[in-house]
Amino acid sequence: MDGFFNGAKEIAEFLVDHGADAQLARDNLATEKEALRQEIKDIGGVPHRWDTGIQKWVPMDIVIPPDPPTPKALEFFTLAGLVDYINENNEHLIPEDGNRIILQVVDHRTVKLITQPSEFQQQRHTIAWAQAHTPEMTFGKWMDTDTFCTELLSKFIETEARKTLFQVAKSMTKEQTATVTDDGVGQQITVKEGVSMATTVNFQNPVPLRPRRTFSEVEQPESNFTLRVDKDADIALFESDGGAWKIDAVNFIRDYLAAQINNPAVIVIA
Repeated sequence: MDGFFNGAKEIAEFLVDHGADAQLARDNLATEKEALRQEIKDIGGVPHRWDTGIQKWVPMDIVIPPDPPTPKALEFFTLAGLVDYINENNEHLIPEDGNRIILQVVDHRTVKLITQPSEFQQQRHTIAWAQAHTPEMTFGKWMDTDTFCTELLSKFIETEARKTLFQVAKSMTKEQTATVTDDGVGQQITVKEGVSMATTVNFQNPVPLRPRRTFSEVEQPESNFTLRVDKDADIALFESDGGAWKIDAVNFIRDYLAAQINNPAVIVIA
């Protein structure tokens, strides 16, 4: 009897042990099946999970945490200042771990140093930026000769074409009258001085000029303008290149930055 009961005890322990193993196996299987049901699918750009209650895929309610606060972007008026900031990296906001960030030439007046997408919100932040301070141009507006000459000398780079324009403009005053012969391309301007003396100037359109329209550190792009003079000797310049000069300006800025920046963590794009 003792042997029987001893054997029964061993059998009982065997059943208990293996029964527990079986239950554990069943639990594991159920967990795996539940995991399969909880597979995440991207439907229309939105993550979905399997809802066992209604047996369908439903959008996931994911709470995305906010990004850590970032300092206000530092502003520069010159490209040289921005270059010094990048090369020195005193604030250690530019990666030093082998990662790289972008210095973007946004347009002819704006350059931005931007971070990689943030960890949670996937937002790009501006670390620093430069904004060119350029004089306001008054193209397409009639003005007297004194105002025109002042604008020409203060807002345009000195060139032979600027010199010729100045010679034309300074020969006319409000007290004089101008007779204009215009064929749509060239103009013949006759300026009457007093009663009997007249000066005739032949001028060919379009005229290539270099206004100050981008950062002073780079070459000012040249573009074509059309000069017009009315019967009252007022003068106006009209842009006639369709804005192609902006592409040249962006390229000049990109080349300057690429040559001046020695921080390998910064990539210049335009």
